[in-house]
Amino acid sequence: MLKRVDPLRKELKDLETKAEDTHQKGEKITKIIAELEASIAKYKEEYAMVISDASVIKNDLSTVEKKVSSSSICVTLRRVSSLH
Repeated sequence: MLKRVDPLRKELKDLETKAEDTHQKGEKITKIIAELEASIAKYKEEYAMVISDASVIKNDLSTVEKKVSSSSICVTLRRVSSLH
């Protein structure tokens, strides 16, 4: 009877050790996943700010282009009027 029980006890101990190792690995993976999710959330916020900044820059560029165009027209008109 002991010959049958001893291998089973050893197998149980091995399984318990493997279960503990697996549990620890699972906890590490869960921690890594949480860190990655936090990083993703941070990057999403940063990306949204960059997109917002790009939109502001585009609007500013458009305004400057309009002013430059207007100024160019004024300069051209002054040149033309000064020639007469």
